[in-house]
Amino acid sequence: MKKTAIFAAGLMLIGLTLPISAKPGPDHLKLVARGMIESLNSEDTGLRERFLKDHYVNADSASALERWQGHLQRFSQELGKVEIHNIDVSDPAQLHILIRTMNSRTLSQWIDLSVYMDQDNPEQFFSMGQSPGQDPNVVLPDRPLTTIEIAQYVSGLIDDMVARDVFSGAVLLAKDGKPFFTGAYGKADLRWGIDNKLDTKFNLGSMNKMFTGVAICQLASQEKLSFDDPISKYLPDYPNEDAATRVTVHHLLTHTSGMGSYWDAMDKMDWTALRSIKDFADLASGDPLTFEPGERFQYSNCGPLVLGLIIEAVSGLDYHEYIREFVTGPAGMINTDCYHADDVIPNLAQGYFWNDETNAYRSNIFAHSARGSAAGGGFSTVEDLQRFSEALYDGTLLPAHMVDIYTTGKVDMGPNDRYAYLISDSRWDGHRTVGHNGGAPGINADLKIFTDLGFTVTAMSNYDGAANAITTYATRLITHKRSIPN
Repeated sequence: MKKTAIFAAGLMLIGLTLPISAKPGPDHLKLVARGMIESLNSEDTGLRERFLKDHYVNADSASALERWQGHLQRFSQELGKVEIHNIDVSDPAQLHILIRTMNSRTLSQWIDLSVYMDQDNPEQFFSMGQSPGQDPNVVLPDRPLTTIEIAQYVSGLIDDMVARDVFSGAVLLAKDGKPFFTGAYGKADLRWGIDNKLDTKFNLGSMNKMFTGVAICQLASQEKLSFDDPISKYLPDYPNEDAATRVTVHHLLTHTSGMGSYWDAMDKMDWTALRSIKDFADLASGDPLTFEPGERFQYSNCGPLVLGLIIEAVSGLDYHEYIREFVTGPAGMINTDCYHADDVIPNLAQGYFWNDETNAYRSNIFAHSARGSAAGGGFSTVEDLQRFSEALYDGTLLPAHMVDIYTTGKVDMGPNDRYAYLISDSRWDGHRTVGHNGGAPGINADLKIFTDLGFTVTAMSNYDGAANAITTYATRLITHKRSIPN
């Protein structure tokens, strides 16, 4: 799972940047945390730059420094002023700052800001992230929560988000395959006032990648392809000879191919013409690799598109036909597909994003392609994603040994996140989840499968960012005080 980065500004504090020679300790780390909040709260770009130069691990890189300046400015403007409620430095590798924002447009009024510290340079941070914070006025019991309690807390968060009109969508929480909380909120279509329902179809964003990964693993389990084979073995006419001979199926599945994305090319053409996997794959097929295949992780939308072409070449079926016949069909996912934007599809949610200039929501109809692909953009429901989670582990889609191969992390994405074969392998308070999320303007969806606890968390929204906020909060509740298996 990829975590969304959100930053917040706080109390005005002076002189908090410490010299690099200071010995890290609880008091020092709290000063660093307050200095972070001060730099975010201030409109003084010089103060932000001084803080980053002293406390950002890659500050010697001019491009990285400029990028983080932009991060701080953008998110400070988004959240406005906040108040610090608590700073937790019990884990020197990950500081937690509980802040409250007065901006009604934020996904949560309470935000847990995580600051990840570099252990080779303990006074410097390398990343930040956010999740909905726990209202300090609501004290969780000193024990694991029951499903009834989890449902009550999640419902409270959603009710608050709906009241502030920052969530519209559907949510499903299950334990051992049985839903214990479901709900649909907001409007599938604001123009006509049509309510969302539990079976409303929402855009998946990048979550289609999971289905592409399953398809490749199915073909591998049938010995119709190998993860170590280069592109050229299955696509001998692939136009980028360098990529065809050097990039393997494994590289494509793990975002380590060196390929990028197709957004720039798509902006320069009539995106309504993009209907097939080849249409998408052709957009960036001639672009040079940005690094040596296997060298590092770099999220790529081109890699899954090439995998879509390989699925077609090996199976002899159109990609979408293969997914319907061998993935979504067997899983009972009756409301999941890559629909054409100009098809009339019943019960399909329109996406909306907030426009600060007009102070209103706008449709995302001109912000995505005419059809989903092997990289994302299809539609599904929370009920279908629950069916996918069950089919993944009951042997319907893959044999058990291949499920392990499919879901076991191969490359690092962050402190607690690894990427497997187009699906994430994450740790939350020591507990393992597999799944994926997706997001774009007017699109947000997330699936978390707790492999050791038996929980599944699914949320889909036709507003940006809203689903991730709910699944992250539910994750905190699910893992609260639960023992970690040996």
